[in-house]
Amino acid sequence: MNVLLLLTILPMVLSNIICNTHCTCRHKGRGKHRIYVGTCDGSLKGELTYIPKFPNGTSKVVFINNGLQILSRVSLGNISSMHSHVTDLNLKYNKIKSIHNNAFSDMLWLCSLDISGNDQINSSDLANSFNSLPKGYINTLILKSMKLKHIEDLFDGLKGCKIRTITLTNNAIETFNGKWFAQFQELIILDINWNKISTRNLKLKGLSGLRWLHLGDNPLSEIPAFCDDGLSKLTTLHLSHTQLRSLAELKEKFRCLQSLKILYLNELEIHQLHNNTFSELKSLKELNLMNMQGHSLEISPYAFNSSSLEQLSFYMTKRFLFLKWYAQKGIFVPQTLFSLCRNIIALDLSHNVIDFRENEIRDMFKPLKNLQRLFLENLQITYIPRYFLHHFPHLKKLSMAKNKILPWTEGTLIFKDVKSLQEINLENNRISMISSKSIPSNVLDNLKTIDLSNNHFTCSCDLMWFRDWMKSTKVEIKNAKNYKCDNSEFLINYNPTPERCKNIVLIVAVSIGCLVGVILFATIIVYFCRWRIRFQLYSIRSRYRNYHQLKQNSSVYVAYVIYCYEDFKWVKDKLIKEIEIEHGFQLCIPHRDFEVGKVFADNIVDHMNLSKTVIPVFSNNFSKNEWCLFQLDVARSKLTKEGTLTIFPVMLEEVEFKNMNAAIYSFIKLSNYAAWSEDSNAKELFWDKIKDHLKNI
Repeated sequence: MNVLLLLTILPMVLSNIICNTHCTCRHKGRGKHRIYVGTCDGSLKGELTYIPKFPNGTSKVVFINNGLQILSRVSLGNISSMHSHVTDLNLKYNKIKSIHNNAFSDMLWLCSLDISGNDQINSSDLANSFNSLPKGYINTLILKSMKLKHIEDLFDGLKGCKIRTITLTNNAIETFNGKWFAQFQELIILDINWNKISTRNLKLKGLSGLRWLHLGDNPLSEIPAFCDDGLSKLTTLHLSHTQLRSLAELKEKFRCLQSLKILYLNELEIHQLHNNTFSELKSLKELNLMNMQGHSLEISPYAFNSSSLEQLSFYMTKRFLFLKWYAQKGIFVPQTLFSLCRNIIALDLSHNVIDFRENEIRDMFKPLKNLQRLFLENLQITYIPRYFLHHFPHLKKLSMAKNKILPWTEGTLIFKDVKSLQEINLENNRISMISSKSIPSNVLDNLKTIDLSNNHFTCSCDLMWFRDWMKSTKVEIKNAKNYKCDNSEFLINYNPTPERCKNIVLIVAVSIGCLVGVILFATIIVYFCRWRIRFQLYSIRSRYRNYHQLKQNSSVYVAYVIYCYEDFKWVKDKLIKEIEIEHGFQLCIPHRDFEVGKVFADNIVDHMNLSKTVIPVFSNNFSKNEWCLFQLDVARSKLTKEGTLTIFPVMLEEVEFKNMNAAIYSFIKLSNYAAWSEDSNAKELFWDKIKDHLKNI
C-alpha cells in the first residue's frame, strides 16, 4: 500500500469507527496544520435524522441539509464525548425546531458554531442555549437566514466569552445598537449584511475594536457616523447595495478611518464621484466600485486621488463609456483619471466600453507604471492596441477575455518592452490564427499560463507553428484539450505534416471559397444556438467531473429565481417579501445564496438541483443578459431532458419585440405565466398564481 495513503487513513483505522455511509471523512492541510473533517450533506446522500459518530481526531463536523429537528445534549452525544475534540460545528439547514438550554454543555472544545438556515428556532430558546457554550473557547457564531428580528438580548448568555466573529446575514433585523455587543472586547468581525437596518436605527457605538464590518444590502440612505461612534480601527468595510445616493460626505465621515484597507461600494445608485473622495484614507489598498446603478455617472478629474491605492475595480458600471465624446462632454477627464493613483498594481475596467483608437483614451493609462494585473474583459474591443502594454513594465497578468479580438501579426509592436508578463487570458474572442508573429518569443519564454479557449481556429497549414509550439512548450495552456477548429475538429487532433502542406498556394486557392461559406454558416449556427452550445459544453465538463444528479426529495429550496441585476430591487422588495417572508416558501436567490468563491456556472447547476421549480423574471433587461439566458437554458434542459423540475415564468414587464428571443417567446406563447401589474386586483391575482404553483409542485 502506498505509504502516504497509509498515513492518511491510519488514524481512521485506529479509531475503530467507520465513517457513516451517508458521510465522508477526510483530512485537510499537512503536518501540524492537518485537521480531520467529517461531512454529512443530506442533499447529496439522503437526509439523516441523527448525528453519527466520527473517527477519533475529527475536529470539524459539517452536518448540513439534514433533518435533525431537535438540538440537545443527547443529539450531540456522538460528537461531544470525553474523547471528542470537535472545535468547528456546522449545522446549517437541518430543519431544527427546538434547541435545549444545555445543548452544548459537553462540547468542551467548541470554537466555531454555524446554525444558519434553521429559521424555526425560537430566538429566546436560542439565547438560552448560548449559556451552555464553552466560555474559554467559543469565538465564532454564524446565524444566517434565521428570521431573527430582535437581537438586543440574544447574546447575553455569552458574557465572559472571547467572541471574535458574529455573522447575522439575511435576517429581519430592523434595529441595531453596538452597545448590545460592547461586552465582547475582542469582537473584530461583524456581518449584518442583508437585513432591514435603516440609517435612523443604526448605532455603532460600543464596537470600537471592529476590524471587519459588512453593512451591505441594508436600506441605509446616509453614510454612518463611523468616527463619532469610535470605529477608527476598521480595516475592511462593506457598504454595497445600500440606498446611498451620494458619496459627497464620505471624506468627512471617513476622516478617522486611517486603518481602512479595503472598501466595497458596489451597486450604488450614485451620479458623481467627487474629487479627492478617497484621498484622506491613507491606508486604503483596495477600492471596489462594481455594478454602479446610476443612469448617468460623472467622474470628477481627481476622483481616484489616492497615493496608497493598489487595487481598483470599476467593473460593469452601467457600461461606462471611455470614449472621446464622453470626455468632451466633461463626464470624465482622461488626462487626470489615473494621474494621482500611480501606485495601483491591479486594475479592472471590465464590462464597460473603451475606444483604444483615440490617443487620449489610450494615454490615460500612462501614469500606471506599477501595474501588475490588468483586466479588460467584455469591452467590445476588436484588437490589442499597439504601443500600449509597454507603459506597464511590471505587468504580470493580462486578461482581455470575452471581447471580439481578431488575429494579429504585429506582436513585436503590441508586446514591445513587455518582459514580466506571466499570464495571458484571451478566451472567448475571435482569434482564428496564432503565428510566430503574434507573440514574440521573449514573451512566450516568460509565460506561465495562456488561455485561448473558445476561439475557433482555422486549422490550416498556417497553424503548424502554433501546433508545434503547443507540443513542445512548458507553458500551461489552459483547456487545451477543448480547443476547436472552425470545422468542429479538436485542435489537439490536427497534426499537419510538411508533405501535406506542400503546394499550399493551390490548396488555399481551392479552399478559400469553401472556407468563407463554412465560416458564414458556422457563425450563423453558433449565434442562434449559442446558449444551447454553451450549456452542452458545461454538461460535458460536469460529467467529466463526475457530478451526480440530486434526488428530487433532496430539495432545499422551493424555487430558484432567475433575474438580472436591474430587476434585483423588485425581487428583493416584492417577490422575497411576499413569497418567502409572508408565506414561508424558501427561494434560492443567487445574489444571496450562491457560495462565495465557487465557479458561477457550478453555483447555478448545484442550486438548481436543490430546487423544485424555477421562476424566471422576464423583462427587457433579462432578454439581453447573458447569464440570465444561460440559466434559462439550463432550466429548459432539465425540464425537457431530465424532467427534474418545472418552470413558471413571471412577466415583470412586456418584452419588446426587438428584445424577444426564441426561448422567451416559447414560454410566453405556450406556458402559463403570471404578469405583474400595479393594479391592486391584478396584483392579488399575480401572487395567487405563484403561490398556487408553489403549493402544487
